[in-house]
Amino acid sequence: MKLIEQCQCSGESRCLRAIGFSLSPPSQGASLSLVNGRNRCEGRVEIYQYGGRGTVCDDGWDLNDAQVVCRQLGCGFAVSAPSNAYFGQGTGNIYLDDVRCTGNESSLFQCGHSGWGVHNCGHHEDAGVVCSGATATTEASVTASVPPGASLSLVNGRNRCEGRVEIYQYGGRGTVCDDGWDLNDAQVVCRQLGCGFAVSAPSNAYFGQGTGNIYLDDVRCTGNESSLFQCGHSGWGVHNCGHSEDAGVVCSGATATTEASVTASVPPGASLSLVNGRNRCEGRVEIYQYGGRGTVCDDGWDLNDAQVVCRQLGCGFAVSAPSNAYFGQGTGNIYLDDVRCTGNESSLFQCGHSGWGVHNCGHSEDAGVVCSGATATTEASVTASVPPGASLSLVNGRNRCEGRVEIYQYGGRGTVCDDGWDLNDAQVVCRQLGCGFAVSAPSNAYFGQGTGNIYLDDVRCTGNESSLFQCGHSGWGVHNCGHSEDAGVVCSGATATTEASVTASVPPGASLSLVNGRNRCEGRVEIYQYGGRGTVCDDGWDLNDAQVVCRQLGCGFAVSAPSNAYFGQGTGNIYLDDVRCTGNESSLFQCGHSGWGVHNCGHSEDAGVVCSGACVPLGFPMFSLSPPSQGASLSLVNGRNRCEGRVEIYQYGGRGTVCDDGWDLNDAQVVCRQLGCGFAVSAPSNAYFGQGTGNIYLDDVRCTGNESSLFQCGHSGWGVHNCGHHEDAGVVCSARKYICGGLLFNSSGTLQSPSYPFNYPDNADCLWQIQVMNNFRIALTFGSIQLQGGCQNDYVEIYDGPPNTSPVLGRICSSSDLTYTSSSNFMTVRFHSDSRYSSRGFHAEYQSFPADQNTTLVCLPTYMRAAVNRRYLQSQGYSVWNISLSDSYCRPTITSTEVIFNVPYNGCGTRRQGNNETITYSNVIRVPAPGSIIKRQKDLHLHINCKMLQNTWVQVMYIADDIINVSETQYGRYDVNLTFYNSSSFLWPVHDFPYYVDLNQNLFLQASLHSSDPNLVVFVDTCVASPDPRNFRTLTYELIRSGCVKDPTYSSYYSPYGDVARFAFNAFSFVNRYPSVYLQCELVVCRHNDYSSRCYQGCVSRFKRNAGSSQKKVNVVVGPIQLREAHAENRNVELASDIQAKGDSQSSAPAASSHVPLAVTVLVLVAAVLTVGGFLLKRKLQEPIPYQIM
Repeated sequence: MKLIEQCQCSGESRCLRAIGFSLSPPSQGASLSLVNGRNRCEGRVEIYQYGGRGTVCDDGWDLNDAQVVCRQLGCGFAVSAPSNAYFGQGTGNIYLDDVRCTGNESSLFQCGHSGWGVHNCGHHEDAGVVCSGATATTEASVTASVPPGASLSLVNGRNRCEGRVEIYQYGGRGTVCDDGWDLNDAQVVCRQLGCGFAVSAPSNAYFGQGTGNIYLDDVRCTGNESSLFQCGHSGWGVHNCGHSEDAGVVCSGATATTEASVTASVPPGASLSLVNGRNRCEGRVEIYQYGGRGTVCDDGWDLNDAQVVCRQLGCGFAVSAPSNAYFGQGTGNIYLDDVRCTGNESSLFQCGHSGWGVHNCGHSEDAGVVCSGATATTEASVTASVPPGASLSLVNGRNRCEGRVEIYQYGGRGTVCDDGWDLNDAQVVCRQLGCGFAVSAPSNAYFGQGTGNIYLDDVRCTGNESSLFQCGHSGWGVHNCGHSEDAGVVCSGATATTEASVTASVPPGASLSLVNGRNRCEGRVEIYQYGGRGTVCDDGWDLNDAQVVCRQLGCGFAVSAPSNAYFGQGTGNIYLDDVRCTGNESSLFQCGHSGWGVHNCGHSEDAGVVCSGACVPLGFPMFSLSPPSQGASLSLVNGRNRCEGRVEIYQYGGRGTVCDDGWDLNDAQVVCRQLGCGFAVSAPSNAYFGQGTGNIYLDDVRCTGNESSLFQCGHSGWGVHNCGHHEDAGVVCSARKYICGGLLFNSSGTLQSPSYPFNYPDNADCLWQIQVMNNFRIALTFGSIQLQGGCQNDYVEIYDGPPNTSPVLGRICSSSDLTYTSSSNFMTVRFHSDSRYSSRGFHAEYQSFPADQNTTLVCLPTYMRAAVNRRYLQSQGYSVWNISLSDSYCRPTITSTEVIFNVPYNGCGTRRQGNNETITYSNVIRVPAPGSIIKRQKDLHLHINCKMLQNTWVQVMYIADDIINVSETQYGRYDVNLTFYNSSSFLWPVHDFPYYVDLNQNLFLQASLHSSDPNLVVFVDTCVASPDPRNFRTLTYELIRSGCVKDPTYSSYYSPYGDVARFAFNAFSFVNRYPSVYLQCELVVCRHNDYSSRCYQGCVSRFKRNAGSSQKKVNVVVGPIQLREAHAENRNVELASDIQAKGDSQSSAPAASSHVPLAVTVLVLVAAVLTVGGFLLKRKLQEPIPYQIM
């Protein structure tokens, strides 16, 4: 039933509370405070978000709303809710209006309101709050919420466990005033930093005066808090001190007796390199952090410091430590000074120094290093710094420990050339991948030819390196090879017959926890990775393994290592088996094991741990039990959709409910997470969604809010309750957007339903299109699939090619270990769900394998290339010398191994035709049977077809009906580019790179299709802007969608050519958040004069293809464009002036600029997305995304 029908309200305003908006602000960065009062617990309500402040309008503002604000700020209960700007008028935005809180919410952002930034108020209506925390008669002691991102460190001591207390927040550092500073406060700091207990609490800037802000004053800790930010204080940034009163701490962990030096925590993301030398192992020391570069001062710089740098960079030992900017002066910041390394550290950031950014130097004192790796007298080889993000894998082998060496970097894949490739090189690869030792180092593309770049050549490893990227080579991307020389590796991990013990690299993002115990320091070992949870098998599990888990979790020492699912059986994957820790490791992921995901166990063997930190006394009985059956599942019923309703548990064919005793937002949060429904909006009680029937399975549920399943929360016991169904608990979730589907081009990979292994969302319609290399095929295996509705409501369909014109290989909704094989290098997978019930979903993996190599076909932008193996023709009794196309004047190139035809789309007898979604070009390779008078075998006809379909070229080759049929299908792409022009005349293309523009400047673009077929037209269907070139779904702004103009500055321009489209718009930016904007345009290619096709329909709200039309969509990207700074030289204006003055198309751009049009030519073979990069312009539209028009 509808919520509005259930309202039993005396007035309209209260009734509307049930259906009002309950929207989270657009960003997780929003926070709340009260200002202009006597203290932090009274004042005008202000919201802080991304550097800007705004207020709340007082329309409908009452004590319920104020109660939520007081709770959110930890200020007690609400005393009053003043309106009419009682605490003075604010400035800036008004973020919320018509706020409707019930008074039970934990945050104002969970209350209903008119919409983020939607209001009809002025600042004379700013809302205020007075909380009970503001009226205490004792001296004010504030426990303020600390802004997100704040962290703590001790600096200027002998080590990290003693020194001046410094707080780091958003790139700035500040201190704490010593007013009232005592041993209780110091105890909390020591606990927070993991430095033991407090020895002393020095004051009066004992460790030197800090700089910048003083963030805290009058700190009052009880000594039991886990963080200084939980202690009472005067308010964030409120103080009456100077830096001569900076507080300090000495912890028991500070036992160093050497000369005082700082081992300051370096901000996250800092990295090191040597520049301006002959190679990467000598040069000026540079530190890269958050997009900025800085240097190190040479005060006290010596060979010990240089030794650490060489070790950190994998460059051998230190030869010298030059000073006085020996390798030239750097620019920007000087991050470190007075560096004091012992020479044994593994990173320069572990050495003592004066403090991050604290120095008394100039760049004339920049420090340098020369490492032994830079002075080798053997044949020159480069050990170049590999670009950040590069990783290594072996593909096309039987498993992950053998195959072609592939390097993945920034979304692209490349290979390694086999010049000089030997067992030493292979040894390093095997070590890097945790695959044992090298068995062989195959060359000559033994595991098949790769595609894309060749990143490394002339690799020279000694065999002792820990990474291939530390070996000498010719330079990143420098080579003289083809993919026929791709290097391979076979490691012992691929061939071992003895019991495997792998210390494999754990996939990024894996983390560890203990669940189903009395607290976080005991329970079943669970590993969380990419949204999925799994367990560890107990084979060989012992106290050494448990010791490592306790250390990793900060839970003391190991008490026991229970096995046999002592803490209940888990679900999902079993990630580790045969774990072998020595007990000294700092992480379970450093221990030996059988391999990630390799096991021979069931969940009845899940390993557990009890640590000494698990010492909570047993009080009131509180169970944390998995339900008696693994078949128990959860759903919400009687709501408007699957993400709201009465909580129901289904088990053994029966349904039951949950009692609302103690039911709150934490419990609801867990239910929403478990069902993949976003965050909890409310936790209705008293059978709000109607009374259920049957059992009441759970009562007195106590979730912390962090569990992944309601069945992991504490409760009174399965089926134990003192309730009736009039107390059935309910949940309202926010529901959430999801992203699924896409184009997959790697030789292998995975796909899964949204939110897997949690429940998938309603009304999902996901389409994955898998395209691998030409003349390869695809094997798709479903490891697990659990859908609802018996394949009528929710299902997965697998197509042998594109979805609308290819046969269906299967339609499935359950079972596992199902494998489907394509007949070409293209396969489509569609996932559909309805709006009724949901389940776990599916997970699948695909691999590519070589197809028959007797005949190959590749469709290129302007011609198709067909090759027939000579040995194959001769084995069938045919002569290669009489072979021809439909037009016998078009002759092939005959080599020693192949007969090759390069067939143009507009000649040699090629025919063109269209159907429901394709433009097809076809020809016939004819091979006559031998014999001048009679013949005893049929002629051979090889029919070749290239089809344009959706985002792909479709190629088909088959032999005619008069012989045995052989069929092959391949896929390719069109060649399209997008070019900027300097005016609406579209005469002069832009030559500058990057293209500097002004705010609100007109941008003129021309899209051109390059094809030998003159009877094609191109149409701009959609253009979407985003600040992220890899994500056009999360934060976007539409210029045009489905031919419908969305941006008021967008306009189309006449083009005299059908294969050229022209348009313009005014530049803009995403305000205050991103330095660049990227544009993705979807272009549709159709047949000329095909008026039923998309190109001739203009704006359509929902386009459905006509059976007689044919068209193809291509995605393209251009850029970058950057905002011209006020002092920047107007290079684009100069360019236009020079062009007009000279009367030709020569550019006067700087030498670094290209003398060809700025165009990103996207060969549709690599799923090109044409990106418009970096316009920095501002304007303001009424859209729910943060951009602005100037």
